This record gives sequence, C-alpha cells and structure tokens, in this order.
Amino acid sequence: MSIKLIASDLDATFLKNDKTFNEVLFQEVLDKLHAQGGQFVVATGNHVQKVRDYFKNFPGQYQLIANNGAEVILDGELMHVWSVSADVPAVVDNLANKYKAELQLGVSFVAANKAFMIVKNPNDEHLDFAKKYFENLTLINSVTEINEPILKVSLVLPRLEYEFMREIKLLLGNKVHVTTSGYGAIDIVNPNVNKANALTYIAETLNVKPSEIMAFGDGLNDLEMLEYVGQPFAMTNSDEELFQHDFARSVTDNDNDGVLKTILEKL
Repeated sequence: MSIKLIASDLDATFLKNDKTFNEVLFQEVLDKLHAQGGQFVVATGNHVQKVRDYFKNFPGQYQLIANNGAEVILDGELMHVWSVSADVPAVVDNLANKYKAELQLGVSFVAANKAFMIVKNPNDEHLDFAKKYFENLTLINSVTEINEPILKVSLVLPRLEYEFMREIKLLLGNKVHVTTSGYGAIDIVNPNVNKANALTYIAETLNVKPSEIMAFGDGLNDLEMLEYVGQPFAMTNSDEELFQHDFARSVTDNDNDGVLKTILEKL
C-alpha cells in the first residue's frame, strides 16, 4: 500500500524536547515522499506563525493543520477555518469576570492570523509571554471591538479550570468543545474541531483514502487523527492513555528522531 499522506503532531512527537528536529533527515524523508507522490502534513495545536518559524528552511514542502484542527492551510493558502459561533466570545468574557481574582492575565480570542486579548489582571511578565505566544496580539477593552471570526477562546485559570469548564458547558452546551491542556489552560473551540476532521478535509480535497495515510501522535488531542488513518503510530513517549488503543509504536522516542526513523523504515 503506497502512502500518500503522512501527518505528524509537533510537540513531544516530531520535535525534540528542545523544540528542534533533524533537518537533514527530514529533507531525506520529504524527498522520498515527494518522489512517490506523497505529502507531509504538520498537525499541531500551535498557531501558523509558530509553525512557519520551526520550518523556515522548508517553505512550500509541507501542508498544515494549525490550532488543533481549527485551520487548514494547503499550498500556503488558508483553505478552511472552523470558527466559534458569534455569541461565544461575549459569554466566555462575561463568565471570566466572575473568576477574575484567579484569572492569569486575561482572555484571548484567536483569529486566523491575529489574536485579541482583554487583560483583567495586568502582569508584565505574563503579557510579554502572551505577546511571544500569540501571533499579532492586539489588546482590546471589549469583545465588540472584534470584527472577524474567532477560532479559539483561551484563558488560564489555575486551580479552578474544571469549575469554569463545567459552567461554560452549562451556558453554551453543544455550541462549543471545551478542553484543557493542563496547568489551568482552557481552550474553547467549535465542536467540530479536531485534527481528524481537518485531516479528512485535506484527504478529501487531495483524493486520498484513509488507508493511504500514516500519522504520528503522543497525546489525547491526537487520538481522533490516529483512529482515522490506516497506519497510526503512537510515540514510545506517549501519554499512557494512547497505549490503551491498538496503535503501532514508533521505533524510538521524539528525542531520537522517532517519527523520521519510523517513516524511513516504512517507506
């Protein structure tokens, strides 16, 4: 069975722990893959600019699923976004006021290539970090200043994230999907957002069957994607939960080029 698409998560999967990867080996993988008509897909929770920084030496050589599946970029063009419904930002912002004392910095609203933030607890150190993390960050006073689709609403609420998540689900129900990446960070997205749906969009656009796709992941936000593809690999350093599923294992961990070595063995 020839492989037409190979999709990989970044953090703790494709990237080493120091956020680098073996560029020489990656070029070898790309050359072999492209020679047989295949393509490489980066599938990450990171935003677009962050990915472009990581892959600055490989322009035009990969496709991209960003923000955990909220954005699909094909051949450098934004092809599809899954945004939250228009009333969501105000509801989240309003509830955040109730938790203001515990809230770290404020509430962020991420659009396709920029982000907005309402600061509720000013803190220079947190703000500096946010400016590095979010692409084109604009500080605003009210959600009424946002005039474009929002893909993700994020906030950091140490100690009370589960209470907040319960309340926001009561308020918005199945209008949103609410997740936490731990450490009190909460993401609120369109209920149809996950890496599998984004990868399905790419596969259908490029006329590729799930059986012709290989994918790599290490965490629960990779689960749907791994279940969707014909050749799923869980990293040897994965979240224990992933090992409960019947996925093959990478030949080694993320710090030892596990993704690239597994691909070269299988191609």
